[in-house]
Amino acid sequence: MARIESISAGIVSPLWVRDGNNLRSVMSGIKKSPISTLTNPVRIEVKATGIGCDEQADHIAHGGIEKALYAYPMEHYPHWSDFLSQAKGKPTDLHHGFFGENLTISGLLEDAVFVGDRWQMGEIECVVVKLRTPCYKFTAKTGVSTVAKEMISTASSGWYLRVTQTGSIQAGDAITVIPGPLETSILKQNQDLLKHSA
Repeated sequence: MARIESISAGIVSPLWVRDGNNLRSVMSGIKKSPISTLTNPVRIEVKATGIGCDEQADHIAHGGIEKALYAYPMEHYPHWSDFLSQAKGKPTDLHHGFFGENLTISGLLEDAVFVGDRWQMGEIECVVVKLRTPCYKFTAKTGVSTVAKEMISTASSGWYLRVTQTGSIQAGDAITVIPGPLETSILKQNQDLLKHSA
């Protein structure tokens, strides 16, 4: 059964980005922490623009109606812990929300998620829109230059959701999928992106 494992949110804060040999500060909302977990399943209100207490610095790249929620599979976390630990040469412990996702989920991966699928969770309904394309802020947060390519090549991008019915959700809510056209999977979008970036 697919379900919400945790719900995360964050506020916009400075993020140091490498620009050649220099560092510069940009504003980002990628730093998120759980606000509803299985051990503390707080109900969270979701609007058409996403979680009310969550912030994004760039509504073109993240957020807005078409990218109101970012869902990410919990199943990818062990790979990333190993990858980042090896890249940094030290153990890396990752908490839910690390990738900037609002919904850390289980039971659904990129090969089984299609653009146009409808999701019912708690009181809300959403539609799968597209994959998350990793940007320079994701690279800056992890401190590993190859992390964006790794996300696409392993098809572990997660995906954005548009909210079509508002309401509340909490960790532990089941995800009921009503299939859409089943034409383009998130896996296929990752593969196409990798092909064009090669």
